[in-house]
Amino acid sequence: MKVGRELDYDIVVIGCGVAGTAAALSAAENAKKAGQNLKIAILERADYDHRGGNSRWTASYMRMKNLDEPADNFVEDMMAFSDNYSDRKYIETLAANAGSTLRWVEEKGVDFDYLPTMFLTASRPRLLPVGGGRAIVDTLSRRAAGLGVEIIYEATAWKLLLDDDGVVNGVNVRVKGGTSLQLKVGAVVLAAGGFQGNQEMMAQYVGRDAHKIPTVAEGGLYNKGEGIRMALAVGAKTAGQFDSFHAEPVDPRSKREEAAVMTYPYGILVDKNGKRFVDEGISTVDEQYEQVARTIFHNLPGHIAYMISDQKMYDIPKYEQAIETDKPAIEAESIEELAGKIGVPADQLKATIDAFNAAVQPGEFYWDKKDGKQAVGTTPPKSNWAITIDKGPFIAYPIVCSNVFTNGGLATDINGRVLSQDDDAIPGLYAVGETAGLYYGKYPGGTSVLRGLVFGRRAGEHAVTYVTNSNGIEV
Repeated sequence: MKVGRELDYDIVVIGCGVAGTAAALSAAENAKKAGQNLKIAILERADYDHRGGNSRWTASYMRMKNLDEPADNFVEDMMAFSDNYSDRKYIETLAANAGSTLRWVEEKGVDFDYLPTMFLTASRPRLLPVGGGRAIVDTLSRRAAGLGVEIIYEATAWKLLLDDDGVVNGVNVRVKGGTSLQLKVGAVVLAAGGFQGNQEMMAQYVGRDAHKIPTVAEGGLYNKGEGIRMALAVGAKTAGQFDSFHAEPVDPRSKREEAAVMTYPYGILVDKNGKRFVDEGISTVDEQYEQVARTIFHNLPGHIAYMISDQKMYDIPKYEQAIETDKPAIEAESIEELAGKIGVPADQLKATIDAFNAAVQPGEFYWDKKDGKQAVGTTPPKSNWAITIDKGPFIAYPIVCSNVFTNGGLATDINGRVLSQDDDAIPGLYAVGETAGLYYGKYPGGTSVLRGLVFGRRAGEHAVTYVTNSNGIEV
């Protein structure tokens, strides 16, 4: 006969974002399908009103042609962006399961549509969930709760426990107020995000002054890296580029989420000394904004830049979509006055703009595609959208680099099982979403939420099979 182990929960999911809710709901559905009455819980560090980490705030762009088909060259582009360091089998699994997973999410009540983005030069709107990541979290968590999943708020997991055979069988949880309790578990799914909310880990992996990089949304502050550290403490292998993160240029004056400024290709960018430092029109903004944000942080004094433009920016159709900050532009009647308002040397800013204006070549300006309208004979040159800055009042936006999510995480297989340094699955341990490492180099846009859903669903399903087969011993 089989005698079941005494468990507080058969499956504990740590984190209530898109990956965690997908894992919990998938587990609950598959347990029901298998006729298993499993106890499943989600532990969430935040309270109900702040649950979901980054997922709560993201627009959730999807790198999909439609609900069923990934974008063309999905696998090859993701591999190329990583200089072939990413796990090809993982990415192939993502591509193969993306459509069916989104249909699964749609079936739960999330609507998808082709919605405008902040990238004015994008060839077409992108596939997005209506209501963004919050709609996914709310819908999947509600469905999971309807199947008996317990969601425990203001509870932070901080240590994994192993039995004598190296199998995960428990987790220590610190609850609000500081006390800690120990849960006996059958399996743990780590879905607690990365470590952008942990200054010590940011300094350790990203480097000097990393504490000055704001998270793109307040949800990132809840991602403090315990999920990664707990797994490392029991011998887990890592994946993803730990010294890097997905970056976005934002207005430091704003406190709102994702206060991006994506109109800079139509103007110029200067540092605090009033000098240009980058070809603002080298490619469409969706292809270059991350590198620009990194350059601002790594290369510029004070880690800040300023977009400079004039009244012609307001003639660009839909320019408002590319400015997500809630703070107004800094305006001035003259370049010298503008320089004073943003704190850069007036003579240098005037010289920079004069040199740029003189370098602008004739040609037709097209705001919605690369137009080949260049500025030449100046350093650096500008490859597209070079228009003179001469129609006051002149405008400026400050721009800093923000941290959307960190790239380093745990190595997993295609079912989300965490791997040891010897590439063996650690029994009873899974990692999904940003806790699982994948990205190196340039981020392939529209893949983070997608992979959280795909591998969250897969991990939840696999965890049910695992605990069902191991929940008890023959006596």
